[in-house]
Amino acid sequence: MRNQLLKSRRPAEQLLLGGMALASLTVACIWLVLGPAPEVADYLIAIALLFALFIASLIVMHLVGSTRRQIEAALESRASAEQRAIEALRESEAQWKEVFEHNPVMYFMVDADGTVLSVNTFGAAQLGYRVDELCGQSVLKVFFEEDRDTVRESVAVCLANIAQTRSWEIRKTRKDGSALWVRENAKAIQRRDNRSIVLIACEDITERKEAEKALRQSGSYLAEAQRLSHTGSFGWCVATGEIIWSDETFRIFGFDKAPSVAVDKVVQRIHPDDRAGAQQTIDQASSDGRDFDHEYRLLMPDGLVKYVHATAHAVTDAQGGIEFVGAVTDVTARKRAEEKLQEAQAELSHITRLTALGELAASIAHEVNQPLAAVVANAAAALRWLDRDTPNLQEARGALVSIVNDGTRAGEVIQRVRSLVSKTSDHMVPLDINRIVNEVVSLLHRELFSHRILLRLELAPALGLVLGDRIQIQQIILNLVINGIEAMQPVTDRPRKLVIRTNQEGVHQILVTVKDSGVGLAAQDANRLFDPFFTTKSGGMGMGLSICRSIVESHGGRLSASSNVGPGATFQFSLPMHQEDDTP
Repeated sequence: MRNQLLKSRRPAEQLLLGGMALASLTVACIWLVLGPAPEVADYLIAIALLFALFIASLIVMHLVGSTRRQIEAALESRASAEQRAIEALRESEAQWKEVFEHNPVMYFMVDADGTVLSVNTFGAAQLGYRVDELCGQSVLKVFFEEDRDTVRESVAVCLANIAQTRSWEIRKTRKDGSALWVRENAKAIQRRDNRSIVLIACEDITERKEAEKALRQSGSYLAEAQRLSHTGSFGWCVATGEIIWSDETFRIFGFDKAPSVAVDKVVQRIHPDDRAGAQQTIDQASSDGRDFDHEYRLLMPDGLVKYVHATAHAVTDAQGGIEFVGAVTDVTARKRAEEKLQEAQAELSHITRLTALGELAASIAHEVNQPLAAVVANAAAALRWLDRDTPNLQEARGALVSIVNDGTRAGEVIQRVRSLVSKTSDHMVPLDINRIVNEVVSLLHRELFSHRILLRLELAPALGLVLGDRIQIQQIILNLVINGIEAMQPVTDRPRKLVIRTNQEGVHQILVTVKDSGVGLAAQDANRLFDPFFTTKSGGMGMGLSICRSIVESHGGRLSASSNVGPGATFQFSLPMHQEDDTP
């Protein structure tokens, strides 16, 4: 419209200026023709003035046209800018409308009475409604009855604190009656008409709430399982020294529950005799970042001693540091039972040794100690199963079957010893020497642990078989290992290490070596070690090594002993390998 008006005014201005110039020229001409005859000089002056007037009219016409064009350009630019602003405003309104309607957040606008003034399409759809079904209704419609007082209080607080944001978590009820957990962020504002309204943005947190509930249930189950199994969990950050414990771990160590525990505090609770070894394990784990597994004792404030077994796996955190995740188990009850069994075994061994007479009686006592101990253990187990409020007959029956088997085994041992003395043929069968070593080690596992012996097995793979009596070869290895353990009991200033090694010697011999780090062999005793009734122990009978040598020699092998270059002694025996044409 404005452009058309400017265009219509342009010819009128041009016509007006042209008319003014023409009128001036006409008046001048009439004056020259009809006026009094001027002198020549005055005539020329009049013509010059007339020409100057014409030129001035043209200049004025040009200036007016130029000014008009500038005004037109400015007006056109302003009109274009206004049009662009109107279009941008319309586009912005459309965008904000899309954001409001389709943003995955529920938006509500309610008045001071709690009536819904506006709700976005997404919010209504999340609750199963159309927009028109909620607008004009009370906002309490979408809340459970038991939560409505909370809603009223929250809205009241917002209205009392204009422009301050308030947040809370609450359930909403969908149209179908199902629950939807939301986090509501609300703020009250005041309109120009002085009416207050509340703007509410609701974030769906149902999935998070369900995950939290599942986590609480899982934590409850885990805590109960740890309590029943006497096993606690822990996490240890090496960089900070901070240790996180489960409730059961706090119970095991007897500490009050806290967010974290320091390493030094844990070490102080360890028994003084085990503290150095535990500290060494901690230091080594800190430096090399490898998994660890160890057992130690705790000395409680009331003097009670607990046995615990700790194992941990090393992981790398986000910053590249080392953390350990592990478990600690209270094995005190198991240890007490093992100690009682060991005491029974020791008492039985002592009684049989005191009653032994001669090499035969000593051999019998030495050989049957193991099966008799098993009989005692199984009998005790059977009694415990029967002494229960509800006797476990199946377990008791299993223990009695074991007693029968161990009794039979004891009879076989006696028969083998008699055969050895009478030079009759033994019960010789092809045997895997590595398997026999492992069997003996499994029998002595607790003995090794109770005396804090570090055992290293160096068993050569793919060894051939030997021809021998299983019980007698087991007794040889058992006797040599026990001698090594007893030889290291006085050692307190260095680790107690025991090495059992197997390898092939020559073409047809298998060598078994037992090396300890004990007190070693005295030079004056070296030649008498294998003599009957010779012993370096205060309570020994001097029959063990003598019997071992007799057994080895009866198998076609040899037994020897020597002092180590460092501390301790080495015992080794060789046995011939089994040939296919050998007759068992």
